[in-house]
Amino acid sequence: MTDHLLGDDQLEKARKGCDTCVGGGCMTTIKLATVLKGAIGFKEGNVNETFRGQVLLDDGAVRQAVIKDLDLIQLCNELLAHSLARRVGLPIPDCFLGLVRQDVLATNVAPSLSDGARLVFVSVDVKVPNVTYRWTGSDVAGRKALLDQIIKWGDLGHLYAYDAWIANIDRHPGNLLLGGKDEVWLIDHGHSFTGPNWQPPQLDPNQEYANRLSDWLTGHLSTDQKASRAQEAKNLSDGLGNVDFAEVSAASLISKLLPATHLSALEAFLEKRILKVPAHACKALGVLT
Repeated sequence: MTDHLLGDDQLEKARKGCDTCVGGGCMTTIKLATVLKGAIGFKEGNVNETFRGQVLLDDGAVRQAVIKDLDLIQLCNELLAHSLARRVGLPIPDCFLGLVRQDVLATNVAPSLSDGARLVFVSVDVKVPNVTYRWTGSDVAGRKALLDQIIKWGDLGHLYAYDAWIANIDRHPGNLLLGGKDEVWLIDHGHSFTGPNWQPPQLDPNQEYANRLSDWLTGHLSTDQKASRAQEAKNLSDGLGNVDFAEVSAASLISKLLPATHLSALEAFLEKRILKVPAHACKALGVLT
């Protein structure tokens, strides 16, 4: 698939970025960022090689970021999931498509360009702890307060729907950042669209995929809370038909990274899966449709 990576002219367009209007809203094209020397690897339950460091933007700004060494499919999963989250109004940190040279930061699986640079996923470091970290460091009262904060979050029902739509099989507590009141961020979407190694024939819109929110969160919701969140999930799913895949794939840059067969399969998967979202979200919530 490497022959589908960004060419020089495409790189220039990506550097500049643009605003894509979608269904009455606007979505900013993901831009490029250059990874600077000094990034440090860390392990916080992450499977892929992950680093904290700095990236340089084309306007000269330097941002603190989390940098992930991902193969092409997981990289595109992250980029597309980001643009879809922004499109439906869910909180996700700003991201960039990172350019890095091996003498700056050694990567192992990141896609390569013809000049030897590699492409990595860059997410702005919002410096907010994940739920796992907060849970581990809390007493009984603190854990109850943490659960209450999550359960009362206004977009929780939308998250159930979003994860059902994109077939995200990895929303464990470490992939939800939770800070002060209403400070919530969604991270780590490399295992979306059925998983980290999907191929077009595997994208079955009718199949039920694991929604991990049901493993660690659903059981803490009351019957009324489940019903309320299920209605919120339906409300979000009702608007998913307004999402234009061609514009989202362009904004996320995956249209320049993936072969046409993969793009077509993703488009068909997301379009046909919309009708399944309420049922899948309700099941994850333990609510009858």
